[in-house]
Amino acid sequence: MEYFHQEPVKENAARAARTVAPEMTLGDLLRLFSSDDFPAYPVVRSGKLVGMVSRADSIKPFTEKAGTNTAHFDAIMGTTVEQIMSSRVITIELDATLDTVVHLMGAHDFESFPVVDHENRVRGIIARDDVIRALARYTWRASTPLPLPLSPIGYAIA
Repeated sequence: MEYFHQEPVKENAARAARTVAPEMTLGDLLRLFSSDDFPAYPVVRSGKLVGMVSRADSIKPFTEKAGTNTAHFDAIMGTTVEQIMSSRVITIELDATLDTVVHLMGAHDFESFPVVDHENRVRGIIARDDVIRALARYTWRASTPLPLPLSPIGYAIA
């Protein structure tokens, strides 16, 4: 299990990270969120990470003006990603280890982090699912085989 802690992020992060532009409207962002299961997107301008926008961020404009009329609704849908994104982002460098990721996930309770190179360009996303897959690989390798023969413990009736 020791090697797990030293395993580089670049070997476990999702290779292609879907990013959004700061100029994207909230309406377009909501359609994007509804078409996949990503909890957040890196926001990129001129190839560089400038923020993150989450599903929670996308709902906040509506909570501030609950019960608004159609004109207000249309104005809210025209809000840009830049207006609702978080500009302070915790990033993971390509050469970081999974140990670093596990520590940051525990400390901040984030689902994922953008993986960036030394020029702050997004190179991928490392998510809890990626860490769980890596842990499962090492758990399998480190597991002691069960003694055979195994006898049934009980039966389930559906």
